[in-house]
Amino acid sequence: MDFPWRDIIKSVAPTIGTVLSGGNPLVGLGIKAISTALLGKSDGSEDEIATAMQNASSEDLLKLKTADLTFKAEMAKIGLDEKKLAFEDTASARIRQVEHEKVTGKSDTNLYVLAWTVVAGFFGLMALLCFATLPTDSSGVVFMLFGALATGFGQVLGYFFGSSKSSSEKTALLTDKKKQ
Repeated sequence: MDFPWRDIIKSVAPTIGTVLSGGNPLVGLGIKAISTALLGKSDGSEDEIATAMQNASSEDLLKLKTADLTFKAEMAKIGLDEKKLAFEDTASARIRQVEHEKVTGKSDTNLYVLAWTVVAGFFGLMALLCFATLPTDSSGVVFMLFGALATGFGQVLGYFFGSSKSSSEKTALLTDKKKQ
């Protein structure tokens, strides 16, 4: 059965509508939110939702809009939790390095060799792209390599210097703790 109700959902509840499209892994949560809003139960099927959407009143559309706002707030909370986990992951990598140096008495040279290899590769390939002409048949592979090196370069900078956003958040947290 074709489900044109998804287009209506996208216009009334854009956050949930976005989740419903494109193979998003959160589709189940979106269906659950719509089902709860329209059917009063969390386990409604897509056929039941389609039928409810065909007979939807303005009150039902308002329920969908309210469900969308709630869903958006929940997704924002999950996003904040993901940022916290990413920050903790970076912090644990730095702690691992410090602990390794305490135990062995020397720094982990593999870490620095890998970091310098990525940095040298990034700038070397950038110079090549600026000053050399690439054969047209190999440009796709070179640009794919450049994308991978650019990502790695960003990660090296993030590891050794931290991001400005997380640094400002840490500063704010420290300032708040000092005030208490």
